[in-house]
Amino acid sequence: MAVATKRVTAWMSEFVATGTPPAGARDRAATAVCDTVGVILAGAPEAASKIIRATAAADSQGPCRILGTDALAGAGDAALANGVAAHALDYDDMCFVSLAHPSCALVPAALAAAELEQASGRAVLDAYVMGFEIECRLGSIMNPRHYHLRGWHCTSSIGTIGAAAAAARVLGLNPTATAHALGIAASAACGLKENIGTMVKPLHAGMAARSGVMAARLARDGFTASEQAIDGPQGYLTAMDSEQPASALAGALADLGARWEILDSGVTVKLYPSCAATHPPLDVLIGLQRRHGFTSEDVEAIDVAVDSMTPKLLIHERPSSGLEAKFSMPFCAAAALVFGHPVIDTFDVARIRDPRVQALMARVTLQANPAFDAAAPLSRADVTVRLRDGHILNGRAEGARGYPGRLTDDELTAKFLDCAQRSLSHAAAERALAAVRAIGGNADVRTLTAVCSTQTG
Repeated sequence: MAVATKRVTAWMSEFVATGTPPAGARDRAATAVCDTVGVILAGAPEAASKIIRATAAADSQGPCRILGTDALAGAGDAALANGVAAHALDYDDMCFVSLAHPSCALVPAALAAAELEQASGRAVLDAYVMGFEIECRLGSIMNPRHYHLRGWHCTSSIGTIGAAAAAARVLGLNPTATAHALGIAASAACGLKENIGTMVKPLHAGMAARSGVMAARLARDGFTASEQAIDGPQGYLTAMDSEQPASALAGALADLGARWEILDSGVTVKLYPSCAATHPPLDVLIGLQRRHGFTSEDVEAIDVAVDSMTPKLLIHERPSSGLEAKFSMPFCAAAALVFGHPVIDTFDVARIRDPRVQALMARVTLQANPAFDAAAPLSRADVTVRLRDGHILNGRAEGARGYPGRLTDDELTAKFLDCAQRSLSHAAAERALAAVRAIGGNADVRTLTAVCSTQTG
């Protein structure tokens, strides 16, 4: 189906407003929502979340919950606060088509819009799927140049469009209003990778969620945007230096509604609270230690070979903060061998300064192997461990635990409860898990957010 350039946004908008996701797509969305609510509850006590929350509480009153607290805010500020919390620990999910963390913007935007509308859990799931599909189609033509070479952080630059699509769907916008929402969002999109390793990185997620909600609400009230805001000669794709020309978007949209990216490539749930690029090497390293029984003191050196994108993400060889440590292969490798499976507390400053970690970090190398670039980004790694006794251990990763098709229900449950108990008591965390698990049958999403927002210990 060929569509004139000026109608591409209208085509996207008709899909967002009227498309019907298959049951399997909703199931994938439900998993993503469950995981994301968990990481929001985990991130709520973080410094970045507290600062944002204090500002939101001062500036806004409204009906929407800031999860993990007893605070209420307007829809935009609730989306902002929950988005920052979702991404504060870098424990939220990934998509290897959009090269974004999709759920940290999609879920807060959809929840805030749903609370405004007193919408159902199923409406949230449908909205999530629509936003996810739009993000993937954009990412498929924008990347790798947009992300890999030009420094845009797709979680925000692409996530803002996805969040607007999700919010527009929940608010029930017609295709014309949805097109305006996407056009408004195109001018709000931003996010620079230079801020990776600082509080601004989770702010990207919150800004994307808030801008998405704002765009949808403005469009509902009659605010208008150019119909070529995304693919016009001076539009979003051109300004953001898309890998392929704006004219390629029509081809990327051709199978909307016939093929579902959320089913084909899926959502990657993180089982370590660090940059996704660390996960394949960590799987290998932890597996080698488990099989061969060596300790950190036994290690002479660790060599990690990865694709060309990974070193541009793991930029902190000698981190001094927890945020930097999440983007440090030397730290993640050393900490995994010293402390075991990385958890949230692994990234405390005291553990970064641990003499055993510091000594081993200096013996970890990270190198790009261009041959790995043919595979999906951030999926392939070779790890070589050289022991002091002369033994050499090797392992290879093709993806990681938590990647689509590799996540077990027990792993999701364990992660949610561990995360949720940073804001809630154990009993409250279990009630929250039950509520989120039942989201598809929830008639009013406010009952879910209430359970996830009450501090009970």
